[in-house]
Amino acid sequence: MRELIGILSGARRQWPWMAAGIALSIVVIAANCLLMAVSGWFIASMAVAGSAGITFNYFMPSAALRGLAILRTVGRYAERLVTHEAALRVVADLRVWLFRRLEPLAPAVLERYAGGDVAGRLRADVDAVEVVYLRILAPLAAGCFTILLGVAFIACWSMTTALILLVFLATAGVALPLATHRMAAGPGEKSVELAAELRREVTEGLQGMEELILLGAMERQAQEVNQLSDRLIREQRLLSRASGFSAAGSVACSGLALAAVLICAGQEVASAEIDPPLLVMMLLFSAALFEAAALLPAALQQFPAAREAVRRIRVLADAPPPVLEPEVPGKTPGLHGITFQHVTCSYNPGAMALKDFDLELPSGSCTALVGPSGSGKSTVMEILLRFREHGGIVTVGGTDIRTMSGDDLRSLVSALPQRPHLFNSSIRENILLARPEALEDELLQAVADAGLAGWIARLPHGLDTLVGEEGSAVSGGEARRIALARALLKDAPIMLLDEPTEGLDSVTEKEVVIRLKERLKGKTVLLATHRPACLALAERVVYF
Repeated sequence: MRELIGILSGARRQWPWMAAGIALSIVVIAANCLLMAVSGWFIASMAVAGSAGITFNYFMPSAALRGLAILRTVGRYAERLVTHEAALRVVADLRVWLFRRLEPLAPAVLERYAGGDVAGRLRADVDAVEVVYLRILAPLAAGCFTILLGVAFIACWSMTTALILLVFLATAGVALPLATHRMAAGPGEKSVELAAELRREVTEGLQGMEELILLGAMERQAQEVNQLSDRLIREQRLLSRASGFSAAGSVACSGLALAAVLICAGQEVASAEIDPPLLVMMLLFSAALFEAAALLPAALQQFPAAREAVRRIRVLADAPPPVLEPEVPGKTPGLHGITFQHVTCSYNPGAMALKDFDLELPSGSCTALVGPSGSGKSTVMEILLRFREHGGIVTVGGTDIRTMSGDDLRSLVSALPQRPHLFNSSIRENILLARPEALEDELLQAVADAGLAGWIARLPHGLDTLVGEEGSAVSGGEARRIALARALLKDAPIMLLDEPTEGLDSVTEKEVVIRLKERLKGKTVLLATHRPACLALAERVVYF
């Protein structure tokens, strides 16, 4: 339970909404119980008064009935409104909270997870946390508090009846939920795991559809998805059985409780300890009070699945960032020369990506890194962006990058990564991500310097053309040039370009290189490439 409550700390701003929802739930259940109790007492009292021929003031009870009926109706509407508003606000805050926790983990930590898995935790698992408040915490709090109030209400007239009622309520509200929890624990956790695995398989299958078709592996992929779906259905059936057991047990406890209340209170009526109308009141009140007890088994049944979703979120949220931020960030340097001294870096223990690497880039110079794939060219750039931890010393303008905040350092850098990402929006919006306030002339200049002007001019919608999911509506070379235009538009004093002309034909590549040579003048440039045409940009070439 501490884990479930702890995850809501990411949405602590919504605690007043959550508390208001629980309070309204208590008011609604109490109003319903009192409405049944007053109705029973009123009808029985009228019958007794009529048979005895005595006067009975029905104005106050009838007014109470109207007031309780209105309170129950309005309260139910308000309770639904407030609890769902609280749940939606909680989910929204948690999604932002988790995204902020994920941001410093990219790319070094997140690359260990499949893309569909990370997206599933950010979307589906956070959505599942809605259940923590709406279906677990709120019902448990409202149910337990209302049960205590109800037993205290009955005890005002009959302590023995109250104790008997408490036993059956405890059975329905504690013993039965614990049994249901045991039945649902395994299936609940497995269903969350299987649902996440199913989402991952479906996502990867859709992303790799072309390769699956070419390799004739569609049937095998479909079988894996079907097997996961069948396993998930089996676990969900077990959860349904637990739910059926809970419902049947609750009805049985309710019936037995009413019988016990009838016997106990009936004896007190026979011995003239209480008036006969109070017997009817106690029976109807007890029946209505089981509405509160019925909330508890359903809440605990969903506990295992919610706990597993919270665990999956916590695995990511509590992961240590690959690069620690300084407690007191240093000043941003005014110069932009870069030095690597005895730098080492490893992705996994025993697998060195860089070892004792030295490099000096004077301010305003362009250096090219040349070497086979996996030699560490991209790693050098990721270290400079503070995406990966390293040994040795890396300085910018004489300042150790460990003393600078990641945001301050990256504000000095424009980067074209090895695998740039295009968002499912227009060419214009993808480029303007670098500098949303850029003028139209600056945008067009970046487009021209990336060699995109001619291609965009032939598009019916020009810069407003949609690029599709992950750039699926454009070619690989076009996608790379869009990312290059984005890096150029940022116009930072340090440029990191990883294979800027990859996927381009020789004519377009030559045009882009000529424009880049002019555009990059005065900037400190680190260029990773294996294409000879790009080496014309560099003043020095370093071979790995």
